[in-house]
Amino acid sequence: MYDKTIIIFGFSGSGKSTSANEVGKTLKLRVVHPSSILRNIIEKKEVDTKHTTHNEGFWESREGMKMFMDRLNEKVPPDVISDRIILREAEKGNVVIDSWSLPWIARKGIKIYLKADITTRAKRVAARDGISYESALNAVRIKDKETRRLFKKVYGFDIKMDLKVFDSIISTDGKSRKEVIGEIINVIGINKVSGKSHTL
Repeated sequence: MYDKTIIIFGFSGSGKSTSANEVGKTLKLRVVHPSSILRNIIEKKEVDTKHTTHNEGFWESREGMKMFMDRLNEKVPPDVISDRIILREAEKGNVVIDSWSLPWIARKGIKIYLKADITTRAKRVAARDGISYESALNAVRIKDKETRRLFKKVYGFDIKMDLKVFDSIISTDGKSRKEVIGEIINVIGINKVSGKSHTL
């Protein structure tokens, strides 16, 4: 088992949740999906950090997009509550977390950004959810824009521009899942040897 916190960031369709699952399986680490925690908080359900799922396709669905837009107008967005929970999980170590916000608010962890062109991401979302490319592209654009606005408003950082927090930025365009996972594992291995950690 690898005694570290690994944080994977990426915009919708970048492959961050799937990659988190694969990395967790490979390194025998627990995996926490904040999207599952956030949804439980919004729906006023019990939060169980030991059994989270990545809600594949939910946030791009009509129901998910409505839930997403509603939370943007709340005085204290549920994301703040969710972030407090996942921060505690990050501090425990031995975990892989796929998160939109954690790279900027966590003090520890190997932080990896999975980058993909918006057309690539929209095609993946369309194929995954069985919707048209145009619908997927629209959903991805809205989610990108509004999530960026949310975290800039709540925390002050820009998830599109403030990239110095990352140990590595990996392009997933034109790459197989196996290739991407291999690159992630390589980055983790390099940081394991160097013992690199972050203090914000």
